[in-house]
Amino acid sequence: MKSVLNHIALLVPSVAKSAEYLKQFNFKIGPAEQWEGEGTLEIYVGDLKKEMANLLLMEPVKDGAYSHAMSKRGPGLHHIAIDVLNIEDYIDQLAGSGWLLHPKSLHSIKHSKTAYLARPEMPTLIEVQQQEMLSDHHPMFISKLEIPNLSTKNIEMFDRLGLAQIQNSSTDNMILTILEQRILLKNLCL
Repeated sequence: MKSVLNHIALLVPSVAKSAEYLKQFNFKIGPAEQWEGEGTLEIYVGDLKKEMANLLLMEPVKDGAYSHAMSKRGPGLHHIAIDVLNIEDYIDQLAGSGWLLHPKSLHSIKHSKTAYLARPEMPTLIEVQQQEMLSDHHPMFISKLEIPNLSTKNIEMFDRLGLAQIQNSSTDNMILTILEQRILLKNLCL
Protein backbone atom coordinates (compact mmCIF):
# COMPACT_ATOMS: atom_id res chain seq x y z
CA MET A 1 0.00 0.00 0.00
CA LYS A 2 1.38 3.36 -1.05
CA SER A 3 2.24 6.18 1.33
CA VAL A 4 3.60 9.70 0.77
CA LEU A 5 5.70 11.74 3.19
CA ASN A 6 3.62 14.77 4.17
CA HIS A 7 5.87 16.48 6.72
CA ILE A 8 8.52 16.09 9.38
CA ALA A 9 7.70 17.88 12.64
CA LEU A 10 10.26 19.29 15.03
CA LEU A 11 9.55 20.41 18.57
CA VAL A 12 11.55 23.60 19.09
CA PRO A 13 11.90 26.16 21.90
CA SER A 14 11.11 29.04 19.51
CA VAL A 15 9.57 28.77 16.03
CA ALA A 16 10.67 32.37 15.39
CA LYS A 17 14.35 31.57 16.05
CA SER A 18 14.20 28.35 14.01
CA ALA A 19 12.53 30.16 11.10
CA GLU A 20 15.09 32.96 11.32
CA TYR A 21 17.91 30.40 11.04
CA LEU A 22 16.27 28.87 7.94
CA LYS A 23 15.93 32.24 6.15
CA GLN A 24 19.59 32.03 5.10
CA PHE A 25 18.64 29.17 2.77
CA ASN A 26 15.84 31.13 1.05
CA PHE A 27 13.21 28.51 1.90
CA LYS A 28 9.56 29.55 1.81
CA ILE A 29 8.56 30.15 5.42
CA GLY A 30 4.87 30.30 6.24
CA PRO A 31 3.18 32.41 8.89
CA ALA A 32 3.15 31.43 12.56
CA GLU A 33 -0.22 29.93 13.51
CA GLN A 34 -1.41 29.23 17.03
CA TRP A 35 -3.32 25.97 17.59
CA GLU A 36 -5.28 26.35 20.82
CA GLY A 37 -6.38 22.71 20.98
CA GLU A 38 -2.80 21.48 20.56
CA GLY A 39 -1.23 24.21 22.68
CA THR A 40 1.33 25.01 19.98
CA LEU A 41 2.60 27.81 17.81
CA GLU A 42 3.47 26.32 14.39
CA ILE A 43 5.25 27.35 11.21
CA TYR A 44 5.42 25.31 8.00
CA VAL A 45 8.59 25.61 5.96
CA GLY A 46 8.37 24.77 2.28
CA ASP A 47 5.75 25.48 -0.36
CA LEU A 48 2.70 23.49 0.74
CA LYS A 49 1.08 23.82 -2.71
CA LYS A 50 4.11 22.90 -4.81
CA GLU A 51 6.22 20.59 -2.63
CA MET A 52 5.81 17.40 -0.61
CA ALA A 53 7.65 16.48 2.58
CA ASN A 54 7.60 19.89 4.21
CA LEU A 55 9.05 20.86 7.58
CA LEU A 56 6.78 21.70 10.51
CA LEU A 57 8.21 23.71 13.40
CA MET A 58 6.20 23.35 16.62
CA GLU A 59 6.65 25.40 19.79
CA PRO A 60 4.68 24.45 22.91
CA VAL A 61 2.92 27.56 24.22
CA LYS A 62 0.65 26.09 26.89
CA ASP A 63 0.40 23.01 29.06
CA GLY A 64 -0.43 19.84 27.14
CA ALA A 65 1.04 16.90 25.24
CA TYR A 66 3.66 19.00 23.42
CA SER A 67 4.87 20.86 26.51
CA HIS A 68 5.11 17.49 28.28
CA ALA A 69 7.11 16.06 25.36
CA MET A 70 9.44 19.09 25.49
CA SER A 71 9.94 18.65 29.25
CA LYS A 72 10.53 14.90 28.95
CA ARG A 73 12.70 14.67 25.81
CA GLY A 74 13.70 18.24 24.99
CA PRO A 75 13.64 19.79 21.52
CA GLY A 76 14.10 17.71 18.39
CA LEU A 77 12.25 15.30 16.13
CA HIS A 78 8.62 14.89 17.22
CA HIS A 79 6.80 13.08 14.41
CA ILE A 80 6.84 12.08 10.78
CA ALA A 81 3.50 12.41 8.97
CA ILE A 82 2.56 10.26 6.02
CA ASP A 83 -0.53 10.25 3.81
CA VAL A 84 -2.35 7.11 2.69
CA LEU A 85 -5.55 6.43 0.73
CA ASN A 86 -7.08 3.93 3.17
CA ILE A 87 -5.95 4.05 6.78
CA GLU A 88 -7.46 0.70 7.84
CA ASP A 89 -5.88 -1.19 4.92
CA TYR A 90 -2.55 0.54 5.52
CA ILE A 91 -2.52 -0.39 9.23
CA ASP A 92 -3.56 -3.96 8.41
CA GLN A 93 -0.58 -4.35 6.08
CA LEU A 94 1.77 -3.30 8.91
CA ALA A 95 0.99 -6.43 10.97
CA GLY A 96 4.29 -7.96 12.04
CA SER A 97 6.30 -4.88 11.06
CA GLY A 98 7.22 -3.98 14.64
CA TRP A 99 5.18 -0.76 14.71
CA LEU A 100 2.67 -0.43 17.53
CA LEU A 101 -0.63 1.41 17.27
CA HIS A 102 -0.72 4.21 19.85
CA PRO A 103 -3.84 3.93 22.07
CA LYS A 104 -4.86 7.49 21.09
CA SER A 105 -5.48 6.05 17.60
CA LEU A 106 -8.62 4.19 18.68
CA HIS A 107 -10.36 7.56 18.93
CA SER A 108 -8.52 9.47 16.18
CA ILE A 109 -9.07 6.88 13.44
CA LYS A 110 -12.85 7.19 13.89
CA HIS A 111 -12.97 10.96 14.22
CA SER A 112 -10.21 12.29 11.98
CA LYS A 113 -8.94 9.32 9.91
CA THR A 114 -5.56 9.68 11.64
CA ALA A 115 -3.53 6.99 13.40
CA TYR A 116 -0.32 7.17 15.41
CA LEU A 117 2.39 4.52 15.35
CA ALA A 118 5.17 4.20 17.88
CA ARG A 119 7.94 1.93 19.09
CA PRO A 120 9.82 2.37 22.37
CA GLU A 121 13.30 2.51 20.81
CA MET A 122 12.25 4.80 17.95
CA PRO A 123 13.01 8.53 18.26
CA THR A 124 9.74 9.60 16.63
CA LEU A 125 6.03 9.04 16.33
CA ILE A 126 4.50 8.27 12.95
CA GLU A 127 1.29 10.13 12.10
CA VAL A 128 -0.73 8.35 9.40
CA GLN A 129 -3.42 10.47 7.73
CA GLN A 130 -6.03 9.25 5.29
CA GLN A 131 -6.40 11.49 2.24
CA GLU A 132 -8.74 11.34 -0.76
CA MET A 133 -5.75 11.51 -3.10
CA LEU A 134 -1.98 11.41 -2.74
CA SER A 135 0.14 14.34 -3.91
CA ASP A 136 3.07 12.31 -5.12
CA HIS A 137 3.77 14.35 -8.26
CA HIS A 138 5.31 17.34 -6.43
CA PRO A 139 9.05 17.61 -5.71
CA MET A 140 10.28 16.71 -2.22
CA PHE A 141 11.21 19.63 0.04
CA ILE A 142 12.92 17.28 2.52
CA SER A 143 14.67 14.50 0.63
CA LYS A 144 16.42 12.79 3.55
CA LEU A 145 16.38 12.54 7.35
CA GLU A 146 19.45 10.95 8.88
CA ILE A 147 18.95 9.58 12.40
CA PRO A 148 21.94 8.33 14.41
CA ASN A 149 22.19 4.79 15.76
CA LEU A 150 19.38 3.22 13.74
CA SER A 151 19.66 -0.54 13.58
CA THR A 152 19.03 -2.55 10.43
CA LYS A 153 15.68 -3.54 11.95
CA ASN A 154 14.79 0.15 12.51
CA ILE A 155 15.62 0.97 8.88
CA GLU A 156 13.46 -1.95 7.75
CA MET A 157 10.60 -0.63 9.89
CA PHE A 158 10.81 2.79 8.20
CA ASP A 159 11.06 1.11 4.79
CA ARG A 160 7.90 -0.87 5.59
CA LEU A 161 6.11 2.48 6.04
CA GLY A 162 7.34 3.59 2.62
CA LEU A 163 9.86 5.99 4.18
CA ALA A 164 13.07 5.32 2.28
CA GLN A 165 14.05 8.94 3.07
CA ILE A 166 14.88 7.88 6.65
CA GLN A 167 18.45 6.67 6.86
CA ASN A 168 21.10 5.96 9.47
CA SER A 169 23.36 8.93 10.19
CA SER A 170 27.10 8.42 9.92
CA THR A 171 27.51 10.96 12.76
CA ASP A 172 25.93 11.44 16.17
CA ASN A 173 23.68 14.17 14.72
CA MET A 174 20.26 14.13 13.11
CA ILE A 175 20.56 15.76 9.72
CA LEU A 176 17.86 16.99 7.33
CA THR A 177 18.59 17.30 3.62
CA ILE A 178 16.37 20.10 2.36
CA LEU A 179 16.67 21.12 -1.30
CA GLU A 180 20.29 19.86 -1.36
CA GLN A 181 21.18 21.67 1.90
CA ARG A 182 22.31 19.43 4.79
CA ILE A 183 21.06 20.99 8.02
CA LEU A 184 21.86 19.77 11.52
CA LEU A 185 18.67 19.41 13.52
CA LYS A 186 20.37 20.83 16.59
CA ASN A 187 20.81 24.16 14.72
CA LEU A 188 17.02 24.43 14.46
CA CYS A 189 16.45 23.69 18.15
CA LEU A 190 18.19 26.74 19.64
